[in-house]
Amino acid sequence: MKKDSLLKSSLWISISGIFSRILAVIYIIPWNIWIGPVALGAANALYGKVYNIYNLFLIIATAGIPSAISKEVAAHNALGRYDQSEKLLKKYTFYMTLVGIVLAGFMFFGAKYVAIIFAAGDMRVVTPIKYLSVAILIIPALGIMRGYIQGYAFISFSAFSQVIEQIARVAYMLYATYTIMVMQKGSYMSAVNQSTFASFIGATLAYIFLIWMRFRVRKSISAEDIKTSAEVPDSELTQVNFGSMLKSAIPFLLVDTIMTVLQLFDQTSFVLIYQNVLHASQHTIDNLYSMFGFQANKLIMVLVSLAISVSASIIPALSALISRKAKFEDIQKLLRNMVQFTVFIILPATFGMIGIGRHLWTAFYIPSTLGTQILAVSCIEAFFYCVFMILENVLQVDKKTKTSMIFLALAYLIKVNLQYPLTIYMGAFGPVVATTVAFMIMGHFAFRIINQQYKLIDKQLAIRLLKIVIDSAIMLVVVYGADLLLSKFINGQTKIGAAIILSICAVIGMIVYAVLAYKDGSMKILKEIRGTDIY
Repeated sequence: MKKDSLLKSSLWISISGIFSRILAVIYIIPWNIWIGPVALGAANALYGKVYNIYNLFLIIATAGIPSAISKEVAAHNALGRYDQSEKLLKKYTFYMTLVGIVLAGFMFFGAKYVAIIFAAGDMRVVTPIKYLSVAILIIPALGIMRGYIQGYAFISFSAFSQVIEQIARVAYMLYATYTIMVMQKGSYMSAVNQSTFASFIGATLAYIFLIWMRFRVRKSISAEDIKTSAEVPDSELTQVNFGSMLKSAIPFLLVDTIMTVLQLFDQTSFVLIYQNVLHASQHTIDNLYSMFGFQANKLIMVLVSLAISVSASIIPALSALISRKAKFEDIQKLLRNMVQFTVFIILPATFGMIGIGRHLWTAFYIPSTLGTQILAVSCIEAFFYCVFMILENVLQVDKKTKTSMIFLALAYLIKVNLQYPLTIYMGAFGPVVATTVAFMIMGHFAFRIINQQYKLIDKQLAIRLLKIVIDSAIMLVVVYGADLLLSKFINGQTKIGAAIILSICAVIGMIVYAVLAYKDGSMKILKEIRGTDIY
């Protein structure tokens, strides 16, 4: 089997992430119909509460492991130390399985207390939490296997496992809900319970797929490429224990969860400021927070998925080069390509979402000028978050973990200090702008450190980046103009009309950007990335 190139791996993860998010929107339609209008509000609220709790435990259970192990496995494999990779897999799987057992036990036997702490005492969530606890048993081991496969430069397999997980989860949810609510005329509580249990079904099938892929991946390694521990100096062998695992994983965990933590801070601080300082009504607070804290965030996650795909590709690639003590020029070339590729992908996607923001918001929610404006600012926030996250991961792989953690802490401090004044003067835009400024400032310093070491910015790269900015800006103007023109003939105030305008403008935007990028040579970066192996 041939290893994935940087382009193939990035595209696969992007496709799997976008597909999963589209699937997560589509399945809601039949699920809501089968639940029925009487129980719909209660079922959605219950399901939402349970999954917010589940996501918290999921963060703890995975703990940045996929990124950490992919970095280490790629480093060992690049030097032919495949036995060390196997040692990492077995030991880390053992440790993380223990973590899963502990967390699952806490969720199952302490479900009552979890409900009191995280669901304001809503005892309806107790049983669904117990059903979800079963999934936590396997999720940590699944994360280990995904990181292991990524470290072997078969990132497409890891991405495909996510597609399998989502399809299996949704299929079981819909089957169980239809059987309980339509055929058996049962309780919505039973349907919610089985819908949460679907996470275990999806994770199990994804894990089985990756186990099969693991044997195929191992067979792709020729005997002459393998070096045993006896051929490697003791000083170069990795100490595999629980402490070393946490030391490697926690920095990635902190970077991966910064957006989640800041969102939790927003939902607390925004309410307090609007209640105690601005004396707004609960109805006003709920409406404003839902716009920036929930609705806009749902839409910008497409941009975040693109950043995750780039980040997942660069971690093993850069780790392999550094571990091999590759030439300075090779590392420099990889990083220059990744800078250009990141901007080439994420900037036009950001501008495109801004250009069609009005009808994008209407298609998913209801027409709102304020909502459209908040979405535009949130898109800018997402862009700088994507850049910051990728740069932070580069610093960690380049063994600058301390610097990375300092920048992360400073980003938190900037956000916290700006939150109050910006919320007072800018309202619902304040928290979003505060986060954007934090990522923008610390992203600048992170890039400055990397640029000082590898001398990334030269005249050629600067010209290439400028071309991408110009192409994206032209595409934005064209898309926005097409949006205005189509609105004269199609009623964009309805969801169907908004969806039609949205689809047409999206196609126009992609064609315009592709033509411009082809003519000025910006698209050549895809050819360069395609020809770059991860190791």
